[in-house]
Amino acid sequence: MKEIVKEKYGQAATRVKAGGRGCCGGSSACGAEDPITKDLYAPNETALLPKEAVHASLGCGNPTALADLSPGETVLDLGSGGGIDVLLSARRVGPGGKAYGLDMTDEMLSLARENQRKAGVENVEFLKGEIENIPLPDDSVDVIISNCVINLSADKDRVLREGFRVLKPGGRFAVSDVVVRGDVPPDIRKNVELWVGCVAGALQEEEYRTKLADAGFERIDIEPTRIYRAEDVRDFLANASLDADATISQVDGKFASAFIRARKPIALESQGNTKPVAKPSVQIFDPAMCCSTGVCGPVVDPRLPRFAADLDWLAAQGASVERFNLAQQPEAFAANEQVKRALQAEETDCLPLILVKGVIVSKGAYPQRDQLARWIGIHDEIAKSIYTDAIAELVALGAAIASNCEPCFKFHFDQARKLGVSKEDMSLAVKTAQAVKDAPARAMLELADRYLNARQSKDLLPIVGAGGTESKSGCYC
Repeated sequence: MKEIVKEKYGQAATRVKAGGRGCCGGSSACGAEDPITKDLYAPNETALLPKEAVHASLGCGNPTALADLSPGETVLDLGSGGGIDVLLSARRVGPGGKAYGLDMTDEMLSLARENQRKAGVENVEFLKGEIENIPLPDDSVDVIISNCVINLSADKDRVLREGFRVLKPGGRFAVSDVVVRGDVPPDIRKNVELWVGCVAGALQEEEYRTKLADAGFERIDIEPTRIYRAEDVRDFLANASLDADATISQVDGKFASAFIRARKPIALESQGNTKPVAKPSVQIFDPAMCCSTGVCGPVVDPRLPRFAADLDWLAAQGASVERFNLAQQPEAFAANEQVKRALQAEETDCLPLILVKGVIVSKGAYPQRDQLARWIGIHDEIAKSIYTDAIAELVALGAAIASNCEPCFKFHFDQARKLGVSKEDMSLAVKTAQAVKDAPARAMLELADRYLNARQSKDLLPIVGAGGTESKSGCYC
């Protein structure tokens, strides 16, 4: 079966190079009205791609549109064909990310690399290999996509296990595939032409779910995107030397294209114990600011208080978070080669820079919490923030009180009022800030009172300096 699939898809690549089109079914189904491959991509998606990449599309869906790719991610397309989904993915993950395409057919790999050259996309690599034996290391990929290919494999369990292996903890499985919705006649299941045509090898929906779960995936979801009616499959049946009229009623509505989602767990079970997987490091290189969070002053960026809170939340999830301010820590910028290159190319317009595991994933803007969560593989449902713009202004009011900044207070008071924050809430924020501000002074007064009222010198505590050693001079001012 594998050799037949390789032969048929090699012929499809040759046909595209000669100016024709590929198709998922036999030759009678080829063309713009192929019921499986037609109308999958929007014009704005294909406008920047070589026509050969579009014509070689043999898929049943558009996984790149549904996979929610983010800048800096690494994507793997299983059975990449002429490269359309790889090239679209590469644009979505940006220069800080990478898109791999894996295919076993020499003709398709040649076509895909030529399409890459024409498209001018650099963050792409096409690999020769089989989807049952993925030539990538463990935990190396953020997202796996595939477009009507897994159903062609005779060993789908191994494909899913391999996909699970190469995904990072928290990584996403997001593929388009044909699924079966009900019983299908045995002669269709056994027909080689229909297997190569994306139909006969399809799994039942529940069978797909079971195989994904057995491979270790969680949060499994199957969403039908196009159900094939009798008129859609007539050409396939005729091309497969089957009596279309006699068989068509048995397959009406039984096949569907579907978007199949799943995730690799963040924590993996090992001998009955849950072993947490270390989260990646996150580094933020800020533009020059007056303090470490940049929330002081009358022209504060309203996103900064929220971002500071999101970083605290990220650290609470176990991530390693480091933040560098250009005004205060220029040596950190000079020591990082990626940051240095970005500054040389774009000057300070590239700031802030966000790096995850040492790779730039964002330039020139502060990301939302859900983006940060995706980059380090945290589940979406626990990444929802309660930190609203109104709360950000209350925090800024408190910071103004703590720093004795009159212009800051006036500015943030005005902003909070525009957002509908009540005077009662603003009053509580001020009182809280004042209490925090007064706490060190109260502690010093208590210390002074203790010394002034001590009966004997032995009752006094030693004066300790910043390094933890007893003062000899008695003053560390």
